Amino acid sequence: MEEIRLFDTIDWVGSGPPVAEPRCGFRGEKCISYTGEITGGIAGGALLLLGVVSLVLYRNWRYEQELDSLLWKVDFREIQMHENEKETVGQKMTRTTHPLIRTSQVSLSSNPDLDFRYSTIFTPIGLYKGQLYAIKKVKKKSIDITREMKKELKLLRDMRHDNLNAFIGACTDPPNICIITDYCNRGSLKDVLENEDVKLDNMFTASMVADILRGMIYLHESPLRFHGSLRTSNCLIDSRWVVKLSDFGLFAFKQGSEEVPDEKEKLEEKCQKLLYRAPELLRAGPTATVPGTPKGDVYSFGIVLYEIFTRRGPFGEIECTPMECLKRVLNPLDPNTPFRPAIQPLETSFDCVRECLKECWSERPEDRPDFKAIRNKLRVLRKGMRPNIFDNMMAMMEKYANNLEQLVDERTDQLQEEKKKTEALLLEMLPRPVAEQLKRGHKVEAESYDLVTIYFSDIVGFTSMSAESTPLQVVDFLNDLYTCFDSIIGHYDVYKVETIGDAYMVVSGLPIRNGLIHAAEIASMSLQLLEAVAEFKIRHRPNDRLYLRIGIHSGPVCAGVVGLKMPRYCLFGDTVNTASRMESTGQPLKIHCSLQTKEILDSLGGYHFQERGLVPMKGKGDQRTFWLVGEDPDARARRTKERTERRGSRALNKYLGMLKSVTNLPGVRSSLKSRSLGLPRGSLPRSSSLESPKRLRFASGAMLEQHRYHRYSDDALMEVISDSSIRRSDYSISDGAEDITASCPCIEHLGMSQPQEPAYLLTNCPTVTTPLLNNSIAT
Repeated sequence: MEEIRLFDTIDWVGSGPPVAEPRCGFRGEKCISYTGEITGGIAGGALLLLGVVSLVLYRNWRYEQELDSLLWKVDFREIQMHENEKETVGQKMTRTTHPLIRTSQVSLSSNPDLDFRYSTIFTPIGLYKGQLYAIKKVKKKSIDITREMKKELKLLRDMRHDNLNAFIGACTDPPNICIITDYCNRGSLKDVLENEDVKLDNMFTASMVADILRGMIYLHESPLRFHGSLRTSNCLIDSRWVVKLSDFGLFAFKQGSEEVPDEKEKLEEKCQKLLYRAPELLRAGPTATVPGTPKGDVYSFGIVLYEIFTRRGPFGEIECTPMECLKRVLNPLDPNTPFRPAIQPLETSFDCVRECLKECWSERPEDRPDFKAIRNKLRVLRKGMRPNIFDNMMAMMEKYANNLEQLVDERTDQLQEEKKKTEALLLEMLPRPVAEQLKRGHKVEAESYDLVTIYFSDIVGFTSMSAESTPLQVVDFLNDLYTCFDSIIGHYDVYKVETIGDAYMVVSGLPIRNGLIHAAEIASMSLQLLEAVAEFKIRHRPNDRLYLRIGIHSGPVCAGVVGLKMPRYCLFGDTVNTASRMESTGQPLKIHCSLQTKEILDSLGGYHFQERGLVPMKGKGDQRTFWLVGEDPDARARRTKERTERRGSRALNKYLGMLKSVTNLPGVRSSLKSRSLGLPRGSLPRSSSLESPKRLRFASGAMLEQHRYHRYSDDALMEVISDSSIRRSDYSISDGAEDITASCPCIEHLGMSQPQEPAYLLTNCPTVTTPLLNNSIAT
């Protein structure tokens, strides 16, 4: 039987018997390793760190490259400047005369209402790459470009905001060291506030304040942190009336600039600029040492806000000089009440403005609010307004457009009235047909007339009277006499040619031919002038009697306009010479009539003559002449009636027809003429005025248009009256007119009632201004 050995050696495959549990477990859970992940993480972290370091290094390299590239640097030779500006910077020129500003730029970038296109340019400008820029010189002999200066210039070049004036570049080549910025063609806020022609309403004021606040908030949030020199002269206005802040930053670039004041920047002007600087900054030192602080900008904004609302300077209207104001700000009499501008001029302004000013002017900088708080307090100013000033202007234009038709109507009526006044004045100088041709631009050709009647008269003894009188007395005498004559001839179909001294020349039958009536018109006019002269009183010689010598003649003449300056309608021909001879060979207070005129008057009938006989005339020999001594009352009344019908009836019927058509017009009328549905504006009494003596008084425009039937209705066109001669509604003359009308009986007769018998008084010669025609209108 075999022997069992329990402790015998077993030959195991491998190194020994199998273990009860594998080393890594039955599922390998005891041998999990994170070496790969850790290795990958370490490698990834190393790569990430390398990338970050590389990015930082690249950005620093790129930043250094940008600093070294000097993108802000401008070659002064590329700037086109006027030669005078290169020599004397700041020379005053107007925009229209500046050689670099084109006409299109002026017209598109200017406000025609305020006429800014002709305003003076105080800032030197230059043309760089086709654009206009402002050039500001820096008074330094040389400049060393440091890293700090490069960083400052790059920062300024990268800053862009709607309310900041963009920095374009700088020139560092001596002696042309300058700063180039955008050009704002409206000038500075200081220029606008000092210009009294610019009216700023609440909309413009609120928009400007909001623009300044937006620009300051952006600056305070930028790496620059503060402005340092905020004042109205550094708040520029572009063509869209947007305020842009300028002259900020570049402290290192400007450091070391010469402070010696030149002719244009005196000590007082520098003190005026320092009034905007905060008191603590004034005490700390000059601007080059202490550029500024955010709280100092708040104080400066308070001064700017005060100047915008008062328009009286940074400290208002005070008696002390800017230097004295600075001393009082630096060393106040009472530390508890520092010296500040007076608030009284802002009593009518918003309460928020006054409260904001008091906070901004606090002596302690920490008590001043920041610009965001100021914007919230001043939000009331823009209540109900659009965010952009152009939107507000469009809203205003829409409102004005609703009343545009009425405005156009008023302006058109004013233009028509002025035009009719000018036409009336022209018609006093030239006959109507001639004036119409001149207004149309046509050349007035000379014209021959087969038969006209010419009147000449002069004053006997005028030379001796002039020698015994003063020039002023002679002028007053002739003015009284010719005023009387003009008031009479206006009732006849005649044309006054000219007056030379005491000579008076009138013609009938031209430029409008009237058959044979011209002789009767001149004859009747002469009789009435003779009667008026018999009662005429010389103002400075009331006891002397006036002797008038009259001559009339009929025949052919040639008439035309002579001259370009003050053109005159002149007559030429032997008839003119003969009429003058008739006057010179006549006798005082008599009407010397030629045979040709007598024959025409005999054919018309109604005139009485007395034969004089043969009279020798120079160049004519002996001529048979007559004295015109009178006219039948019946014939005169008949001719007056015919003249009234000829001159007034046609115009009256046309005028009444127009009124009837206007009042009976159905339907809706245009708004352009809706203000005058009844009688036209103004009536005939408007030709009377109570303003100044011997001034031309024009009839109303509506009546002038209706009385174009004849050029010779002078009373309808204008009158010459005195202050003391007040024409009443009943066409009478006041008693206070004695000094003027006492010498002219024909004017006195205007105040009389209608006579019972038809004598040849002026009131029996109805025209458009006499009661006869007005009674017809009333009926």
